[in-house]
Amino acid sequence: MAKPDRQSGRRYTEAEVRAILGRALRDAQARDVSHDELVAAAEEIGISRDAIEAASRDVEHVRGEEEARAEILARRRRGFRSHLFSFVAVNAFLFAVNALTPGPWWFFWPLLAWGLGLAFHARAALSSDVSPRRLRRELERSAARARREQERRLKEQRRVERLERKQRLERSAEELGHAVEEGVATVLSRIAQEIRGSAPPAPPEDAARRSRIAPLDEDGAESEARGEEEEEEADRAARQGRGRR
Repeated sequence: MAKPDRQSGRRYTEAEVRAILGRALRDAQARDVSHDELVAAAEEIGISRDAIEAASRDVEHVRGEEEARAEILARRRRGFRSHLFSFVAVNAFLFAVNALTPGPWWFFWPLLAWGLGLAFHARAALSSDVSPRRLRRELERSAARARREQERRLKEQRRVERLERKQRLERSAEELGHAVEEGVATVLSRIAQEIRGSAPPAPPEDAARRSRIAPLDEDGAESEARGEEEEEEADRAARQGRGRR
């Protein structure tokens, strides 16, 4: 029989639950947790999926605002560094020109005027205050960039799919063409073999006719030869008779 858990009857307040979970998360191995894992872990302790979804949306919104704020501050500091570099370079050039040319010192007038503008720029760039309107505009800009990036990825994916489909069709057409050529060649070779193998032999009556005609031709040739010899002998006898007279 299983022993009853002594700590099963203990209950904790909301603050204690948050403290326990926070300590457990700090002591646990640091890793990324998927949304499904988070929902499953929350359901284990009695938190509904709707509550987790709402809390996750709030956290994502806060994280988006923090990222937008960090991007705004970083852009401000980059602009100030560029401004400071231009200020130093241009005023150094003006000082060199003023020092190398005769006359009174005049370079400090643009130095003072520009330095006043640089001071106001530094005050705005180094401040961490961001107005809600500026933050909202940055969030909208980030959302537009995310949509464009997603559209670009979808277009690229569709282009790759179309290219792969075209390549598959070309390979299929090529394989079909080879198969058709091989099939036609096989059929033609079989037809030729059947034609050569099914040539009818000479009929018996034709062979008999040829066998009868051949002896007749030979007899006719022999009789013709004898007739020519008799005619030649008759001619010789007639010439001899004329010679005696």
